[in-house]
Amino acid sequence: MRNNLIFTLIVLLAFFASGGCEVDFGGTNNNSNSGENNESILRGTITSIVPDRDLSGITVQIEDKETGSFFSDTTDSSGFFQIEGSFHGTLLRLEFLDESSSQIAITSVTVFPGAEVDLGSISINNGIVNIEGDIVVVFEGDVIENNCSGGTGTIEVETDSTEVIVQVLSSTEITRDSDELACEDILIGNEVEIRGMLLPGDTVQADSIEVK
Repeated sequence: MRNNLIFTLIVLLAFFASGGCEVDFGGTNNNSNSGENNESILRGTITSIVPDRDLSGITVQIEDKETGSFFSDTTDSSGFFQIEGSFHGTLLRLEFLDESSSQIAITSVTVFPGAEVDLGSISINNGIVNIEGDIVVVFEGDVIENNCSGGTGTIEVETDSTEVIVQVLSSTEITRDSDELACEDILIGNEVEIRGMLLPGDTVQADSIEVK
């Protein structure tokens, strides 16, 4: 009787396998959200280098310390570069290398998950990197805290696992479906797109906030 039961079980398993049916014995974790897109963009333009050298052909490389991965681009004839990839974190290592992979300069930059960061014009003077204007950042996230009063204040926005403090000024443009809003109208749980100036310490001074 026992041998007949074992034989029947084997036949059933073979039937399911040959019929294209998946037999799940457990122990497999299939997370449908594992493909979440957190691609970030970092761009800028090298405008001058001392000692003098050609602005083209410079490798600009960023290291994600969390994963150990490197992402890079090579400057064009105008010194422009744009790096794209799944990199983000506080004080990412940003290197500038010549054609022989020798280091020209090194600095650090913050990139939020899924953010576009524009460094603008960059000058390099004897290994020192100078950002000549404001660092512009655009990113999306969910509001988790609102500390506004009288039309100004701060909101806290979470993007992936990063919490960003957003400074809201009287000049900050806040809209939803083209309608103007006050800072106090932004609700916890709202999805927002922030455009503004990147400041130290995961902080952004907002030029505009669009509530989705």
